[in-house]
Amino acid sequence: MMRIVYSFIHLIGDINLSIDSVATKLILIGDGRVGKTSLCSHLRTKTIPGTYSLTVGLNIEVHETLFQGTSVKLVLWDLAGQNRFGCVRSDFYLGARVALIVFDVQNRGSFFDVKHWIRELKRHSPNTPFILVGNKKDLNKREVSYDEANLVAREFSAQYFETSALEGENVEKLFQTATRLALKGTAVAY
Repeated sequence: MMRIVYSFIHLIGDINLSIDSVATKLILIGDGRVGKTSLCSHLRTKTIPGTYSLTVGLNIEVHETLFQGTSVKLVLWDLAGQNRFGCVRSDFYLGARVALIVFDVQNRGSFFDVKHWIRELKRHSPNTPFILVGNKKDLNKREVSYDEANLVAREFSAQYFETSALEGENVEKLFQTATRLALKGTAVAY
């Protein structure tokens, strides 16, 4: 397990970076089936997969974007949310610059688990800031209100976004904000 993480960290060093480019690690965490993979997919391709496919352990993608005139490679670590993967997730937090804690606004259980994900993040990466994300806002079966979720985010001094990976609503804005948060305190002005 550790060998995989260290190999990937070495791989990040091999990503083609120019003098005007920077790479940063962003992790997506939350229960299974809340749309973490779909958010990554929409960011990269403006589409989402037609069928659900379980993330086994970890899915890593790289998305290049321009931020404040600098080329930024977002290394997106999409962590599996199912309990059975809990024992392998701890190493994946290493080096994260920002986390997106994602829940499904039509699934109250995934919202109840948000505090579990915050505790896990703080246990494995205590200084990593996060953004709380309510996904699937396009569906009409809402079980979690905007105000309720925003209150939880404010309790932890975090921002709250609602997104629709299917329609692309707020996806770009979410990742721009995450990029700004990830690069805060680096040589790239935000």
